[in-house]
Amino acid sequence: MKRFSIPTRPVHRATVVTGLLACEQCDLLHRAPGAASGRPAPRCRRCNALLLRPAGAPIDLPLALAFTSLVALAIAHTHPILGIELQGRAQQASLWQAALTLYDDRAGAMALLVLLTTLLAPLAEAMAVAWVLLPLRYGHAAPGAPWLLRALQRVRPWVMIEVFMLGVLVATVKLAAIAAIQPGIGLGAFALAMLATAGIGHSFDPERVWEAWVEARRRPRPLRP
Repeated sequence: MKRFSIPTRPVHRATVVTGLLACEQCDLLHRAPGAASGRPAPRCRRCNALLLRPAGAPIDLPLALAFTSLVALAIAHTHPILGIELQGRAQQASLWQAALTLYDDRAGAMALLVLLTTLLAPLAEAMAVAWVLLPLRYGHAAPGAPWLLRALQRVRPWVMIEVFMLGVLVATVKLAAIAAIQPGIGLGAFALAMLATAGIGHSFDPERVWEAWVEARRRPRPLRP
């Protein structure tokens, strides 16, 4: 009877099948490397994507980044992103006001897209990560974690804070010739949220979080008096 080889380290961005690694980016097959210490993390020969990541704490870093993103987004929601002064008239605008202006100009689809990709999707991602990881930090299984882990895979492609920041940069350069532009507190908060969101995408490993969640569910609970 043929035995299937079990990887000695958690798999990241690849799938192990009978001693082979399938790159998640380009599907190129590789032979699973040994578990020797000191070796660099293996990468795909074709697209250079990460195949395996050494074991480490899968909870603390993404949890801290999720709370950082939540705080930054809360500030970005409630503070102006830019201030414009033109011919003695000054005005500040938040992203909600910008989306409302797009809606009033009969660009409702664009307004909805801006809110979805810049505010709602990053907020949903950070809340889901915090909901799943905070109970695991104390050895408990969060309710609804399987559904949230699947939902994260669908929400993550819609997180586009970096596209928004690029658009703001282009608009600031073009408007600087005719008006005085003053960055608001909300813009700095968006920049922090962008860095935190990128860190979550890099450090959050759904496979290892799933393993920790299953282990926490199997752990016996003390009887209530």
